Amino acid sequence: MSTSNNDISELKKRIRKLQEENEYLKSPLYHYEILETIKGTYSILLNPPLVKLYTTKGQKACNFDININDIICVISAGKTKWIYFNKPQTSVYGERFVSDKISYTGNIEDFCTEFDKPQVHLLKISRSVVINLSYYYLNSKKVQLLGTLNPYNKCNNITISPSYVEDFVIRKSALDNIISFQKIQFRG
Repeated sequence: MSTSNNDISELKKRIRKLQEENEYLKSPLYHYEILETIKGTYSILLNPPLVKLYTTKGQKACNFDININDIICVISAGKTKWIYFNKPQTSVYGERFVSDKISYTGNIEDFCTEFDKPQVHLLKISRSVVINLSYYYLNSKKVQLLGTLNPYNKCNNITISPSYVEDFVIRKSALDNIISFQKIQFRG
């Protein structure tokens, strides 16, 4: 009988331990910890680290630390791509250069891969244009800027190729969901 009493005692201990674990998993503290982890991951997606951009001004090197959230769009003009920003960027090394429009000589696909690895912000909408989804909305067959962000007319009312419309809708919705999740205030 003592063996069955020991077994019953062990089972009761395991049941108590499982009940304690279950209570913890139901607790607001546990949910808060999980939500903070998720929010941290989304925060990195929305605010990735700065990326270095190397360009030239008057055949002298300029280096910039670029925040992807400052990029409005990238428009190709032949071999040179122009990156348009929502505010002037200042070079951190090399020739002193301040501008809200900087040239880039690589191809657009490489630019998107280098600056937006998780593919959250930048979207190619035609052969020669990449936009930052945060700044645009779809209006029929064109993408338009939200508000008046940039004095350049080239950045507004850009025609979107039909093959990219579905990508725009899906990725814009995903970005909006991530942003709205970030805005939620979790209370205990």
